[in-house]
Amino acid sequence: MKPAGDAAEEKLADLVRQAKRGSREAFMELYKLFYHELYAYASYMLRHPQDAEDVVSDTIVAAFESIGKLRDVYRFRQWLFKILSNQCKKRRKSYAERNRRHNLDFPGEEQKDVFSGVSDGRDMEKEATDREWIRQAFETLSEEERYIVNSFLFGGYRGDEIAQSLGIGSGTLRSKYRRALAKMKKKLDE
Repeated sequence: MKPAGDAAEEKLADLVRQAKRGSREAFMELYKLFYHELYAYASYMLRHPQDAEDVVSDTIVAAFESIGKLRDVYRFRQWLFKILSNQCKKRRKSYAERNRRHNLDFPGEEQKDVFSGVSDGRDMEKEATDREWIRQAFETLSEEERYIVNSFLFGGYRGDEIAQSLGIGSGTLRSKYRRALAKMKKKLDE
């Protein structure tokens, strides 16, 4: 258990304690606090708005059902994002399986991009090109590297939190993060 921190951290820990005791209202407050972060992370990992919504919903249900098992109320955010990360991995695995089946059923047929998003319409051609380049650069990363980059950029995690969730040292994490960014930059420079 962590010693008392700032007021916001204590308020969050108190909401988690209430939710652990069965308060639906407290859990709904937690949901409201984290929804946008969860959705941003899932959207970036899955690149499909409806799937991101589904995965966030599945995450919330799983968290609600198992919040009693959470040991450290100060680690709620990390615990919640770990559930989300696992849900995203399951969904990506189902993508891979679906694509594998599709390729077996229709050999030689060109694949459609299931990750395409909706443009805001400013400069659609440039935006589409940029999005595709970034997607291709992101795809060059390993699963762990994608997790690290997403956690920093969209999850809002601190380095020590990411390192702890992966069971590695902070120095190792920094090296992996730098290598991942360098790998993406190399791909973008091609």
